[in-house]
Amino acid sequence: MNLDLHHLQAIVGAMHALAITDGVHHTEEVMLKGFYENCQRDSGALASYADLIHEPFDIDAVAPLFDSGERKAALIHSCVLLGYADGEYSAGERAKVAAFAQALGLDADALKNLEDAVSDQLLQQISRISNTDALKVVAAGM
Repeated sequence: MNLDLHHLQAIVGAMHALAITDGVHHTEEVMLKGFYENCQRDSGALASYADLIHEPFDIDAVAPLFDSGERKAALIHSCVLLGYADGEYSAGERAKVAAFAQALGLDADALKNLEDAVSDQLLQQISRISNTDALKVVAAGM
């Protein structure tokens, strides 16, 4: 998949819009800033993270940039990951991601598949935890 700088900047804008849905948590802010600063460094982008989040995000304005299933999935996948960054993918965040998916032309099944893929990915990351009781609690919350 090929994501250019303008795709990455739109993804960061979407992620920030998602983060402010229920108040930006420190883990979300660190994740977002680190992600964009790496992109900025690699691409030589002039716009700073502060520049990107200064303007309100408009999914309808950036939707045409996401002209393939892979690009659409990248935006939604990134947002769902951020939704889980503070430990809870809240109802408000779910609604915001659903609105993004709809604007991108993804149906409810495609969104559910992406959300399930992220949940599975995160569970695989913590599957090495020896405290299985704690793991069950985390899995039940996803």
